[in-house]
Amino acid sequence: MPVGAVKTETFSLENYTGLNFMNGLYKIEVIEMSKPGDMPFVKVNLITGGLTKQYYVRINEDPSIKDEPFNQINLNSSFISEKVAMIAIQFPDTWGSPVKYTIEKPVIPEKIPNIVLKKSVDKTSLNQGDVVEFSIIVENTGNGTAYNLTLDEKLPQGFTKAAGSSFPPTIQDELKAGGSLEIRFALKAVESGVSNIEPTTIKYGSKTARSNSISLTIGKSNLLTVINLDKTNIFTGDPVEVTVKLTNIGNSSAEAVLIEGPIPKGMEVTEGDLRQVYNKIEPGESEEYSTTLKAVESGNYSVSLKTSYSDDSTGFSSKSDLIIVTDKEKNYLFILIPAILIIAGIALFVIRRHREYSY
Repeated sequence: MPVGAVKTETFSLENYTGLNFMNGLYKIEVIEMSKPGDMPFVKVNLITGGLTKQYYVRINEDPSIKDEPFNQINLNSSFISEKVAMIAIQFPDTWGSPVKYTIEKPVIPEKIPNIVLKKSVDKTSLNQGDVVEFSIIVENTGNGTAYNLTLDEKLPQGFTKAAGSSFPPTIQDELKAGGSLEIRFALKAVESGVSNIEPTTIKYGSKTARSNSISLTIGKSNLLTVINLDKTNIFTGDPVEVTVKLTNIGNSSAEAVLIEGPIPKGMEVTEGDLRQVYNKIEPGESEEYSTTLKAVESGNYSVSLKTSYSDDSTGFSSKSDLIIVTDKEKNYLFILIPAILIIAGIALFVIRRHREYSY
């Protein structure tokens, strides 16, 4: 409160304007004004003797300026809007009228969000039927909150939604400056080949952020079935051993392997079984088994088997070489003819020698 003779003057002040008394002896600066909807106020800096102190001025309220050396004046206001305030100032009458000036408005950094995405998977090589887990790290590296976030994640070719996982993934509506979050989901591989996973896209305001892309290799099994015979020419009643070898020449495990086929007509199984089942054959590995057949009728036969498995449910056929079966009775003629020829040859030789000696 001023001491001694004082005078009062009323000034119209806008935001970021000030009054300079006595060439800097005392300054009053308006640094903030109430916004629409607020209780009207004016925030001022009082500056004197190298010191600064802030006070709030409200309509018809004494701001109680009691602290020295700021109590050389008193303030009051009869009108405050968001653009201008009428402020009555009581100050010593030895001071001249103040000079009004403009305060340099402080530059407030613009609050700008900046979304950064990083996409990763728990594995990049998998088999058909495997589940791959995706992780998307979302970070706001800017200095402002990102609003109205929307996420776009396309289902890649060769994949379907994994059980227990939600797709497409969703994202919260906003992310504060410096904040981060993780989005997780899982997909199941249903087709073999190389799958290029497109970047995830997030839109916020008028901006767009994109993650990295990912390449996944989905392997496929490929079974090769070879049927070998220990002999191909036999008589009725004779056995033939059939050896079947299955080799996985693919880059993924073959599962639920079934190989089967009919017994050739005119033959019967004496040992083993042409039908076999395997739970899994890993890449580069083989399974082998043998079955013994016996010829019961003459004729030409082959062993034909069908192989089906997880990556080829339709299956494919494999065939052995031809098995030629001859009746034993008919083969006596083949034995007799050579014998007759041999005997005839011997007889002819003896006759010739006899003639030679007779001379």
